[in-house]
Amino acid sequence: MSASDPLPDPRRAATLEELRDAASLFVRHLSCDYFAYLLLRPPTGTVLPGDILLSDYPDEWQQRYRARHYKYYDPVVTISHNPDAPFFYWGQRGFLDPHGKAARLVFHEAAEFHILEGCGVPTAGAGGDGGVFSMSVSQRGHVDEILENRQEMIQVFAAEFHRAAVKLTCGDCSNDAPDLTPRQREVLSWTAEGLSSEATAERIGISTSAVNYHLGLAARRLGAANKIQAVALAIRRGLI
Repeated sequence: MSASDPLPDPRRAATLEELRDAASLFVRHLSCDYFAYLLLRPPTGTVLPGDILLSDYPDEWQQRYRARHYKYYDPVVTISHNPDAPFFYWGQRGFLDPHGKAARLVFHEAAEFHILEGCGVPTAGAGGDGGVFSMSVSQRGHVDEILENRQEMIQVFAAEFHRAAVKLTCGDCSNDAPDLTPRQREVLSWTAEGLSSEATAERIGISTSAVNYHLGLAARRLGAANKIQAVALAIRRGLI
């Protein structure tokens, strides 16, 4: 796709194959080589027969990753459980220093398939579901330059991809137009203007903890993993 073409929209995917194709086009538009998405938690009350892994990685690597249960050792998956990491880079020099032998093995074997560096985005849904979306490049030392100023775009795509993946594999467990309260819309709007929680609290006359509480509720209703995703999704869906 050319730079002038519209970005793929995961919401339009009617099948998992179409969803996979949309992500492949998206990552290549951003000059990356591969994507991978892993559903870590299905919606509450849903039982899946096995892992939901969607990717355009080489088939041999996907099969090995599944067969050897590498998701339990993959540091990208480990980091995605951290609520303070809404977007992170992986694979750079020193990245593996705090991780153990099993994590090093996963990355050593991934390198055989030219999966060297990338970024990760934790994803979440209103039904208690969670996952991680990652993008990778086959060269070292440039991923942060390639993706500079594109973090918000990637986070929004990842959130919509997660929602579409859950819908296609588990059924539609969410509302297309979540009902946000006036207060939730208000705190999202001020956050979109660049105000911190403290500044928003002072502006509208409530406590900082109350602002964070309403942001958290709004994020859950929108199926966002954090307030950055929540703001972007609210704007995209015309809610603020």
